[in-house]
Amino acid sequence: MKIGSTIVTFNPNIIRLRQALDAVSTQVSMVRIVDNGSLNVNDIQNLIKDYANVDIKKLSRNFGIAKAQNVGFQSFKILSYDWVLTLDQDTIIPLDYVAKLNRMLHLTNAGIITGAYIDVKWNEAEVQEARANRFPKVQRVTEEISSGNLVLVQAWQEVGGFDERLFIDYVDFDFDYKLAEHGYSVYRINDVEFSHEIGAPVTKGLLSKLLLLNEHEVFDHSAFRIFYIFRNRLIVRRRHPQSGSPIRMLIREILNLREILIMRKPRFAKLRAALRGILRGVLESK
Repeated sequence: MKIGSTIVTFNPNIIRLRQALDAVSTQVSMVRIVDNGSLNVNDIQNLIKDYANVDIKKLSRNFGIAKAQNVGFQSFKILSYDWVLTLDQDTIIPLDYVAKLNRMLHLTNAGIITGAYIDVKWNEAEVQEARANRFPKVQRVTEEISSGNLVLVQAWQEVGGFDERLFIDYVDFDFDYKLAEHGYSVYRINDVEFSHEIGAPVTKGLLSKLLLLNEHEVFDHSAFRIFYIFRNRLIVRRRHPQSGSPIRMLIREILNLREILIMRKPRFAKLRAALRGILRGVLESK
């Protein structure tokens, strides 16, 4: 089996990217960085000179993660690779990560085989809680984040790749659902872990308690990202009806607006972006 890896970059931290490359470059035949118009692309090009099996495809601007991943996968398809490991620019995998997942390639109808992420922000109690809820060792899941995924190239091609209209958020979950609809499965190997960072959690206080958000994990985002989160969540959930009725989904998004009230400023810009996202999510076709 020929295994490669694609890493999408956008203004990455070069030190963290080096750590990511140090970890993955020894485990796969080739690493292709697809850069989304980074301001520090010259630093990336200088960095990869230290690696014999790492190259870069530079895009003229930020086309989003879906477009960049499709570019990477297409290049591996042309080279007749069987599997591609998708990584974020700051995701560091253990040195035996690919070898352990490689032992699971026999799993029935596997479209994705992935490990279990451990968020770098979690304390020891949170790590243990996550581990306690991840069972059995080989677990079929309906959705999983894209970083750390070993993806079957044939499955990527069969489902039509990643949806470039989504740009960033929910690209991974949409792809997971499409795999299931084409008869493929997503497997998480729970004793194969890797380091990852989901986002910046919001510090909660009295207001979050009054808004009944204390039990919800809330992450802060820019207005730019919030637009895509609200828009894409509706599009993807409506596209894959196992998520529930459209009315219930719309009500859920309206309730989710509460989260913006406990985020950092500018809250009005974020609220406006969320409302635009909801409107677009309702009006746009599947």
